[in-house]
Amino acid sequence: MTFNAKASAFLLIMTAAFCLSPLPGRAADNNLPPYEQNLRRLSSIVGALMYLDPLCNGSDPKDWYFQMAALLEAENADDARARQLKDHFNKSYLAYSKTYRSCNDQARKATRLYHTEGQSLLATLKLKHAR
Repeated sequence: MTFNAKASAFLLIMTAAFCLSPLPGRAADNNLPPYEQNLRRLSSIVGALMYLDPLCNGSDPKDWYFQMAALLEAENADDARARQLKDHFNKSYLAYSKTYRSCNDQARKATRLYHTEGQSLLATLKLKHAR
């Protein structure tokens, strides 16, 4: 198995780990914290960066997997919320994996934008949790 095949297999396994449960209904959305949309957006960004950052910057995809795991652990979300956050992560990862096979100018631009937006969201979320 080549490095690329091993990396692809690893990413597929890691992504599948987040896909084990179906999405719950929307009824639970009424009881969500006010920062939930930011958390969902951050989950999507981490999913995108798990694919794009290794493609364009050579980072280790496991680092992004661990970022998502840390986010879920810090949030201590119930099963339904955790599944929704994982779903945002997975959909974003899969969308970019279907769009880009190699790094190009658009992928580099998206990577930079997601890094910036992700840092901003993290700062916002940390401020809200610090209160």
